[in-house]
Amino acid sequence: MAGLGAALAALLAVLFALIVLVLVSPLRIELVLRKEAGLAYSAALRPLGGFGPRIRLSGRRQPHPAAKKPSRKRPFDARRLVPAAARLAVAILRRIRVRALILDAEFGSGDPAETGQMFGMLAPLAYATLPARRLQVSLQPVFDRAVLSGRAELDVSLVPAALIGPAVRFGWDAFGPVR
Repeated sequence: MAGLGAALAALLAVLFALIVLVLVSPLRIELVLRKEAGLAYSAALRPLGGFGPRIRLSGRRQPHPAAKKPSRKRPFDARRLVPAAARLAVAILRRIRVRALILDAEFGSGDPAETGQMFGMLAPLAYATLPARRLQVSLQPVFDRAVLSGRAELDVSLVPAALIGPAVRFGWDAFGPVR
């Protein structure tokens, strides 16, 4: 019986160590968006800093949520939720590391003047960035017809354990006791 307890304790210790390893190692998120004849996208997670298996997120259908009964909770105050959500978004963005951003697009509005104005507004994005392997931007204006096609790829990395603090702070600020 003592051997069974020791084996169970060792199994729990290994599971705890695996959970901690997953929480403190970077999580890569890969997003790809393509627009040609139709809109296509794909998303994938790569745990353990990209060395883990590729977990595809796109293509899954979400089940329809069952009808919920109305609850009698106290109404929340949106005046607290909006600033807390803004602070959460800033905290998350500070913890995300962009590994690669690739934008290759062809666009036109059908009117050469409007297309030229759009290209003028987007030119700093394409030409003011230094050429780098992580950031590749290619924009081609089409002045004779209305078109939008191309692809965008985003590869980011984050450590899930680094999001625990901002998430707890958001919950406390948005739903905690009123100050």
